[in-house]
Amino acid sequence: MGTIQLSELIRKQKSELGLTIQKIAEESGVAERTVNRILAGEDVRYSSLLAVLAVLGLSISVNAA
Repeated sequence: MGTIQLSELIRKQKSELGLTIQKIAEESGVAERTVNRILAGEDVRYSSLLAVLAVLGLSISVNAA
């Protein structure tokens, strides 16, 4: 399986769910500016990222190498 950027996956899920940036911000409790930063692949607080992922039905998993 190829590598995909997290921001690309988030944008794809946002589109598939038909959610607006405003709706994601409202449901996650994160500012619209922060949602835009996540979609652009910029650095944000981990808690903000997790909140947005939850709205999109996504999660992050970390495994030992």
